[in-house]
Amino acid sequence: MKSILFAKNISELFFQLKSNKELTVVGGCTHLDQLPEKSISTYGIQELNHITRHERFLEIGPGTSLAQILSIGQTHLPSVLYDSILSIANPIIRNMATIGGNICIEGHKHTLFAPLIALDTKLELQSPADTKLETLQNLKKIPDGYILKNIRIPLMYPEVSIFRRIGPEHTVTQHSASFVFLGDTERNTLVDVRLAFAGPFVFRSRTLENAIIGHRLPLTKKDIDEIQEMVVGEFQKAATDQMISDVVRQQFLNLTRYSFEQLT
Repeated sequence: MKSILFAKNISELFFQLKSNKELTVVGGCTHLDQLPEKSISTYGIQELNHITRHERFLEIGPGTSLAQILSIGQTHLPSVLYDSILSIANPIIRNMATIGGNICIEGHKHTLFAPLIALDTKLELQSPADTKLETLQNLKKIPDGYILKNIRIPLMYPEVSIFRRIGPEHTVTQHSASFVFLGDTERNTLVDVRLAFAGPFVFRSRTLENAIIGHRLPLTKKDIDEIQEMVVGEFQKAATDQMISDVVRQQFLNLTRYSFEQLT
């Protein structure tokens, strides 16, 4: 028989996890076909359900529902984050699904992953004796003995912001992925560019981005062809030995070209 426990606060959560090593931490469970044999839910822990807006970043608790995040308003969120949340399932699911659940799922990356790594999101991880920050892009999994306590999302409003879902709408399959492009200019020069892809694997290359920054605007067809060639090379390296379909690969490359064409 499957069993699910509930904790009233973080202290009780750690106590239960220490007492029973077989427990799996779960949130809204909207992505699960079936529950683990033994789990403990973060639902109802107020310390993990909050949104705090600072001047340069948002702090969001992992137990915060997607609907709660949308409720703070489109003008108060980076557009790629707002658009990505809005693309997830339907209002009923968004009322239950949590931001922590969307980014902590092991294996195939879900919708919010690309927007959050493009925004340089950091995760606050807490154990009974320690707290540390880790970038989302570098995190492979939540370390043993730690829980995700807080999600820190920089507030960015670049001139060009593009989010697109790849694959079927309102569901996640092996053919699903998310794409994000962020671009900022100053004095007819490209001063910041971020290109992120997440699905069967995660792709964001700082080396590629740094090579693109500094291009004069407007970009010419020759510029875009040269950039696209660099993107193809870096993406192919990242995709080696990864399970990605030719259709998803081509959609990513098409979206990349489209994004840079917005700078012509």
